[in-house]
Amino acid sequence: MAVVFPLNLRRIEVTGDDRVRYLEDVTSQALASAQPGTVHGALYLDVHGAPVAMFDVAVLPDRLALLAPAELEQTVVEQLGMRTFLLDARFTATDHVVAALRDDPDGAVAGAAGLHAREGRCHPGGDVLVIGRDGGVDVVGPAGAVDAAVQALVDAGAKPGDATDAERWRIAAGQPAWSVEVAAPHLPEELGLLPTHVHLAKGCYPGQEAVARMWMLGRPRRRLAKVAVRGPVEPGWQTGEGRHKVTVTSVSPDGDLALAFVPGDAQVGAVFPASADASEAAVEVLDLVGDTAYPPGADPAVTRRRDKR
Repeated sequence: MAVVFPLNLRRIEVTGDDRVRYLEDVTSQALASAQPGTVHGALYLDVHGAPVAMFDVAVLPDRLALLAPAELEQTVVEQLGMRTFLLDARFTATDHVVAALRDDPDGAVAGAAGLHAREGRCHPGGDVLVIGRDGGVDVVGPAGAVDAAVQALVDAGAKPGDATDAERWRIAAGQPAWSVEVAAPHLPEELGLLPTHVHLAKGCYPGQEAVARMWMLGRPRRRLAKVAVRGPVEPGWQTGEGRHKVTVTSVSPDGDLALAFVPGDAQVGAVFPASADASEAAVEVLDLVGDTAYPPGADPAVTRRRDKR
């Protein structure tokens, strides 16, 4: 059943003639050719490739709308907004809030409420901005307008939800959260963010060398995975050591799924710890987050050192 719940995100407006050029220069995403009406994930990295901030960029005709975790609002406005040098790019925090509709794969509920958008696209919907997501939409705007949109979605058949539903959905979708999974020293490839937040053909941004070095020459020592939970497993649960260490970072409110960092060479179906004792706490790898052979910008004609036998 479709469910609608709040997301702890904030909207930051970026205006000025050089807004796209500036974010092209400082983030991991290729935005120079982004078309109005599209949405793209992006990372702001330090020189070692570790995330300093993450956000989505909604490209509008006269501005960019950044959707960032609430705890990053000040970081984005101050660290990015105060370092534009001579470029015309202005960052302004807003009081807009965000609600998410999920489990609406055919768009029936969103369509009935007049809030449908294709995945990866965005458009104004009255007083709100509607962003298409996998299996639903995000609705962004002033609190009163978002409340009205949520009511329209409920009237169209969605179930009202809360932060517990948001966390349940996030873990089932395998999406890393800021400061939980997305934290130093983990690099974008370890976090499974290459397909959604990085363009590998783009150069000359802070941290690009570290991202490219791992992609071309190295292997992640660990990978973020969605795992099935067996027994008493809570956030912080660990097993193994060194390169074989497994660390659970988030557990679904239902206790059946979790996100965990697993060894870089782990395969789907691997169980940690591998034990004949069925009563022992363990996790089983269901999916490696962001596992794709060719993320955006990757050249399939190039043989990486990690691929050589």
